[in-house]
Amino acid sequence: MPKQGRNGRSRELVNTATGEVHELWEPEDEDNPRRTYNLGGRHGQISFPRVKAMLKADSGLTGDDIRVFFYCGIMTYEEGGATAKDTAEFLGLTPQATRRIAKKLSQHKMLLVAEVIGRTIRYRASPHILSSLTGREQSEEAAAYHLPTLPGRPGAASKGQPDGTPKPVSRARRSSGADEPAAASEAEHLDDVRGLGRSGTPRRAHGG
Repeated sequence: MPKQGRNGRSRELVNTATGEVHELWEPEDEDNPRRTYNLGGRHGQISFPRVKAMLKADSGLTGDDIRVFFYCGIMTYEEGGATAKDTAEFLGLTPQATRRIAKKLSQHKMLLVAEVIGRTIRYRASPHILSSLTGREQSEEAAAYHLPTLPGRPGAASKGQPDGTPKPVSRARRSSGADEPAAASEAEHLDDVRGLGRSGTPRRAHGG
C-alpha cells in the first residue's frame, strides 16, 4: 500500500534474529485520534514504587535530599548530570550541604557519578528511579547498575566504601572506558523494589 494518502503513522520494527526491518502501519482512529503529551517540554518516566518509598516518613530522606535528587535527575537528561555547586546555586542551598547530600545519595546508589574532573563530581540519577530513555535503553542501562537503597532502612552502604564516595577517575581514563559500568550477569526485574532498603538485596558493582 503506498504511503501517500494514508492517515496514520508508520513505525519500523526490527527482527532481532535476522536484522530484517518491517514496517508497521498504525491507522488513525477517527473517533479517538492519537494525541501527543501536553507536558510542556521534554518529559520522562519515574518508578512510582521507588519514588513513593523515597517520600515515606521512614525513608531517611529530607526534603532537600529529594530536591537534590530530582534536580540532578532532570539535569541527567538535559546536560548529562549536575555538580554539587550548580545544584546548590539552583536550589538555594549551600555548596557544603549539597555536597553532603549528593555524597549520601551516591552512597545509596540513588545518584551515580557521571564524570569526575579533578575534585569536581558530576552526578546523575539512577535509571532504576528516573529515566527519559526508551524502554529498551532504560532496561539495558538499569541492568548495569546496582539497585538503590534508602538511608533509613537496612542494607545500605557498599562494603569497602564507608562514605560511599566513588574513587576519582581521570578524564583520560574515563574516555578510554576504564570506568564504564560493566553489564550485570542478569538483569533485575523492572518491578523489583527490594533494593529500596530491604534485606537480601542482590549486590553488584557500584557502576557509578
